[in-house]
Amino acid sequence: MDGIDACLLEITATGDMHSSDIIPRWTLVSFLTNPYPVGLKEDLMRICSNGTVGELCSYNVLLGKLFAEAAKAVARAGSLEMGKVALIGSHGQTVHHLPVPQSLYGYQIASTLQIGDPSIIANECGITTVGDFRLADMAVGGQGAPLVPYFDQTLLEGYYRERKRAGMLLNIGGISNISAYVPPTQGKEWDFVGFDCGPGNILVDHLMKQLYGVEYDKDGRIGSLGKINNLLLHELSDKDTFITRCPPKSTGREYYDHSYVERIRVLGKTLNLSTEDLIATVTDFTAAAVCTNYKRFIKPLIASTNGVDLFVSGGGAKNNFLMRQLQERLNGVQVHSAEKLGLDPDAKEAICFALLGYETYRGRPSNVPTRT
Repeated sequence: MDGIDACLLEITATGDMHSSDIIPRWTLVSFLTNPYPVGLKEDLMRICSNGTVGELCSYNVLLGKLFAEAAKAVARAGSLEMGKVALIGSHGQTVHHLPVPQSLYGYQIASTLQIGDPSIIANECGITTVGDFRLADMAVGGQGAPLVPYFDQTLLEGYYRERKRAGMLLNIGGISNISAYVPPTQGKEWDFVGFDCGPGNILVDHLMKQLYGVEYDKDGRIGSLGKINNLLLHELSDKDTFITRCPPKSTGREYYDHSYVERIRVLGKTLNLSTEDLIATVTDFTAAAVCTNYKRFIKPLIASTNGVDLFVSGGGAKNNFLMRQLQERLNGVQVHSAEKLGLDPDAKEAICFALLGYETYRGRPSNVPTRT
């Protein structure tokens, strides 16, 4: 929630545009992150928890204008006139995500809300704009997240064919989500799985803001100075009901909220932990959540392959301490930055939603509701 990621893609596809067998090829032309104006992040965090309907209306339009500015900026960065852009795909800013159905007037309702209206973007840029990806996924029975499995599938299937090694993609933003290509075995066709694992950077970022007055643990420096406290780690793992839930599943800041962070701080004080130990332990909690999900839901499917690689993207890929903890916990798995796949770790989700917009425009389904 620090800013707006935008990318310019050149996409090509051959054959019948409506054929499910045609996977588009893409080239990243330019990528940038436009920071939010000072104070906007704090406004959005507040709106996520107790905003008014009036604020949602106003900020929906405001973000649409900011997204349009980012689209224009990334086109300029790629030396492309805006009039030559074919299509814009916009995820929007999530303000609330409720994937577990609730009973309302006899209906089971799962819901999500992203603001930054596509109509504003389309009008400001003069370009057809596709949005509301998460709600569209929910409309056909998905959880609305994660939406990267389609994109991950195109990357990992090709990787397996080339290397004969199973691959997984782990994106660590606020929440961590994982996708895995399950190679074909005797009597079984290939499969693909994808779901949210649990916390990504969200808990550590909150603690860094409260304890150090900064937005995140740059390069994992603070975490690397501390010692992991197993009592706190076990307490967090035992009380977290999401991590061990069977997929498909998704979560968000509605679960990993301020009360969750406050409980961590109280436990840290009770255990007399230093701030460095607290950050180290909560960082390892993210790695432990990923490891638990891998061992429970993915490893049994790919245990017979020649090897397994994990490619990490998102802000978490820059946290050296977190990357070390992932490698330490995931025995038999080689952990890499997504750069090894030729993928900019920061640009992955922007690329994904550009492709999802393109596929929607072509009339081809690109969500995987059985995986979300």
